[in-house]
Amino acid sequence: MANYFEKRDRFQQEREKYYRERTNTRLKYAALISIGLSIILLLTMAFGFVDLNNTTAIIFMRGCAGLFALIFVVLVAIIVYRVNVSYFYDNVRSKQNTPDE
Repeated sequence: MANYFEKRDRFQQEREKYYRERTNTRLKYAALISIGLSIILLLTMAFGFVDLNNTTAIIFMRGCAGLFALIFVVLVAIIVYRVNVSYFYDNVRSKQNTPDE
């Protein structure tokens, strides 16, 4: 079981350089902004900054918060997909370039 954790840690460390690529960091910040906006909208409703009698505003804010949450999920999925594809593509390509003994 200890070998599993060592392999998992090594796998995480090897993929770290792909997460630090410029396009992936931009996607990460866009995802953080979208979830931040969603949290801000939900907190403004929770603390009562919007009149509870104004149902149109509440429904609109809930819809926007949900939309920003969905955008967050999609952006995180794109980041994870891009990192894994790049990692495994480079891994396969490096194994093909090494001469067999």
